[in-house]
Amino acid sequence: MEIIKLGKKTEAQYNQMVTEQRDAFLKNAAVGRLPEDLERIKTAYEYAYKAHDKQTRQAGEPYILHPIAVARIVNEEIGLGTNPIIASLLHDVVEDTPHTLEEIKDLFGDDIAFLVQGLTKEKKEQYELSMQVDNIRKMLMTIQYDIRALLIKLADRLHNMRTLGSMPLHKQMKITGETDFFFAPLANRLGLYKVKTELENLSFKFRSPEEFNKIQRILDKYAEDTRGVRARFVAPIEEMLKNNGIDSVITQDIRSVYSIWRHMKQKQVPFNRLESIYVFNIVFKSGSGSLCNASEKNQCLQIYSLLTDLYTEKVGSFHNYVDNPKANGYEALHCMFMTEHGSWADVHIKSERMEEAAIHGCIVKRHKHVGIGGVDAWVEEFRGTLKDMVYHDGFNNKDGFFLEGVKANLYNDDIRVFTPKGQQILLPSNSSALDFAYVIHSEIGDHAQFARVNGMLCSIKTVLKRGDRVEIGTDPSMMPQKDWLEAVITYKAKSCIRNALRRQNISTKPTRYRLAKCCSPLPGDELLGFEVQDGSGRIFVHTRNCDRAIMLSTEHGETIVNVDIEPDDTAYYPAGIHIFGVDRRGVTFEISQIISEEWGLNINNMSVTTKDSLFECKIQLQVRSARELSNIIARLEAVLGVEEVRRVPVTS
Repeated sequence: MEIIKLGKKTEAQYNQMVTEQRDAFLKNAAVGRLPEDLERIKTAYEYAYKAHDKQTRQAGEPYILHPIAVARIVNEEIGLGTNPIIASLLHDVVEDTPHTLEEIKDLFGDDIAFLVQGLTKEKKEQYELSMQVDNIRKMLMTIQYDIRALLIKLADRLHNMRTLGSMPLHKQMKITGETDFFFAPLANRLGLYKVKTELENLSFKFRSPEEFNKIQRILDKYAEDTRGVRARFVAPIEEMLKNNGIDSVITQDIRSVYSIWRHMKQKQVPFNRLESIYVFNIVFKSGSGSLCNASEKNQCLQIYSLLTDLYTEKVGSFHNYVDNPKANGYEALHCMFMTEHGSWADVHIKSERMEEAAIHGCIVKRHKHVGIGGVDAWVEEFRGTLKDMVYHDGFNNKDGFFLEGVKANLYNDDIRVFTPKGQQILLPSNSSALDFAYVIHSEIGDHAQFARVNGMLCSIKTVLKRGDRVEIGTDPSMMPQKDWLEAVITYKAKSCIRNALRRQNISTKPTRYRLAKCCSPLPGDELLGFEVQDGSGRIFVHTRNCDRAIMLSTEHGETIVNVDIEPDDTAYYPAGIHIFGVDRRGVTFEISQIISEEWGLNINNMSVTTKDSLFECKIQLQVRSARELSNIIARLEAVLGVEEVRRVPVTS
């Protein structure tokens, strides 16, 4: 979808833009649609056009361009039907104009009125949590009835992100926080990978433009440098598939800037230590090749077998998402093979049907299995992933756990673990044995004493991995402890523990992070502040990529304050660095000498461990700015034997 270039134009230019966008929208909406349905869409457009007459957006363009763009996304990129397209055109009418829901119901029917109602923000004098959180909660509640309103809201958010450059910084931070915390994870859960990826990238670009541009430049250079290696990796595969009569296409998809940044952060490694930057997709036409009558699974396995004849496979890299699809319906075989220059190539093997599902997610599943318009089956399945938040007591609590539950239940891959009897249990990645216990039954969770994971005795706080077999040992005298809240991520577990602690009269208020504890911000960083609403005027300052800051942007966007701390030669701030390399005599002395003598800075704490001729050094020091810390890191990287130096938060 083309992103509209914003900027001040004449009235005639704006009118021309509206005409062009309307005509393109209606042309695409007419494809495969009954004439009477197209007439309904045209009627809805005219209604929306008149309702938003004279209204403009932040950049000055006519407001009607926004409903047109949302309707185009719903039709062309998500693939919903006529009623959702009409609701997209009308989604802001009740909220932003004098027109009423009753009027829409009379003109367009109950179904469209229902969708518009689900998309209309409630205006209250007082919100239970905050305006943002209450509106997110309302959207989640629509899952009880119909998922289409959420999909339209995703389209609305995608267009808002595409045009976010016209907004002031504090609004950009509020919107990107909501996007990171709710909308991108929601797109992921629904299997809308292209929407998810674009939302993540746009959010990261506006939140941290310097970091985004830095990684983009690295990716551009990597793409150019590896062009020949990738071509030589693909050519033998194409020939092999052709010789075996397999009709297929191989694409090369470079990972997004946000994906690269997230992997670097999660694995705590620099770019050059990431294992796979490109994904090679082998998409085959079912029924081709020597196994033309075989199942899609067996055709995937045939291609995998042929690949192992060509290249060395990385041990443990094989993942079968055909027999065990992800919760959002994603299917493929994943494996990794060695390229000529020693790096690992990530290969995904899919049928054309699987590829279509990977792009359009739940929409394809609905069309394939229950027919257009018959949404009950897949709404019921998706509702299961959120039932704890919607139905469990505590959904309306005010103690800050709601958004954590949203994130845990929506984001990233799920893992399948097993009971001793072989029953499959689906959990969010990074769940603990205690999360598992609460999924089995709240009583088992409340009295959990220990776990056995794959037969080995371990703590109930043990983080589980895909395929683990888990058994929970209980003791009636055991009661939930406050530190259990930090060991679980599922909403049900947090809610049950919180309620049990209340019965024990133990406070469950989450501890607020303070400056330099969660992300160690420095002058010169891309910063974000949050004003405490107690009249004190205090502001908590975070880096924009801090997880806590992203959550606060979602929960309390109205408290965002623009922050820009100028470096001061007389002011010092705590910072942390981690150094790794090949050990040699005097290397740590040289490191400390560089910091204390060359740079004249204080080292608050320094710890060194050596093993098998390698060393790790953790240093807490005082610096004046982020630029100064970056320069120190660059200087330390030049020390003989040092492999990598990275910035880390300061620990207590």
